[in-house]
Amino acid sequence: MRKSKWMIVIAIIVVAFMGVGFYSFNDVSIEGTFEIEKENIVENNGEYYLLIDERELVLPKNFYEKIDFDKHNEYKINYVYNRLKNNDGEVVGLRRYGEQPWGN
Repeated sequence: MRKSKWMIVIAIIVVAFMGVGFYSFNDVSIEGTFEIEKENIVENNGEYYLLIDERELVLPKNFYEKIDFDKHNEYKINYVYNRLKNNDGEVVGLRRYGEQPWGN
């Protein structure tokens, strides 16, 4: 009887890890150069969203503050999304096109 309880616990753990693995394998990371205009940014309840490639990406405030619409409109953007969650995602990296990663 004791052996069967451990087998059930191990089976549950294995199934849980498989589920997490399947979900995480659907994460997609995209990096590219995009032109950002004011029309590409939507504000909703104090949160910013960037519309790129027919996706609505969460744009953290610190990245939003880096965007200078008057001087630059080309940015190197890295974002991730999960195909299981309606193709919505989050911007995880943003810098002006040509800017070096270590500073201006």
